[in-house]
Amino acid sequence: MRQLLYFFVLTSAFSSYAQEKTLQLASNRESTTKEGLNVIALDVRFIPLFGTKKKAEEEIRKNTEFIAQCVQYFEDKTKASKFFAERGWEYLGDGLIDTAIHRFNMSYMLDPTNVEAYWGLGSASYQKNNFEESAKLLRRGLELAPDNPMLMVDVATVQIACFKEKRNCDDIDDAMRLLEKSVQLDSTNANAWLKYAIGEYQLEHYDKAWECLHKCKALDLSFVDMSFVQELVAKKEDPLGVFK
Repeated sequence: MRQLLYFFVLTSAFSSYAQEKTLQLASNRESTTKEGLNVIALDVRFIPLFGTKKKAEEEIRKNTEFIAQCVQYFEDKTKASKFFAERGWEYLGDGLIDTAIHRFNMSYMLDPTNVEAYWGLGSASYQKNNFEESAKLLRRGLELAPDNPMLMVDVATVQIACFKEKRNCDDIDDAMRLLEKSVQLDSTNANAWLKYAIGEYQLEHYDKAWECLHKCKALDLSFVDMSFVQELVAKKEDPLGVFK
């Protein structure tokens, strides 16, 4: 965490940032308190990627001075984009989804190649149960970072959720391919093995599901989902007799 962070006081529209000169220094995070910030508004600021390509282009044109100030204070747009993505993850962790979307949108506006912007927006959409939108956003991030094993797991997680609810956001076979590649790249990711087990369960491959679940347990017991264990036990007893 950098000792001095730049922050923006929220205003009614992005354009007012430049007009009111709201870019300021803070000790370690944004000065605006988080309480009450999770507003729901029919406003492009709170829609991932501003809703449409046209709306995003309009916002960028409208905020040329805001972007110029970011370059001045953060040295370049890439660093500014990284800063706002970090704030987005903080707000998302606090359950302030709309505020997080706002920050990730700002990150995207400053650098459309920032993987974290798409990853964050996809995660926010998932928390809102917008699975189809989440899958599309996460996949855009994966296009920019095709060998990121953790992002692969998140994409697969959404696809499995879609499969369970019979939603249209790519098939489960693609999710399983991503999980297989993810554990090949990083076999120590307990979460990946858990999601692999859940995917195999959905495909009714119960022996394989147990195999993956035991690998998850061996790496980190805290990742084992006991509700899922009970579902799996109901279909087939644990071959190793660990879970009953």
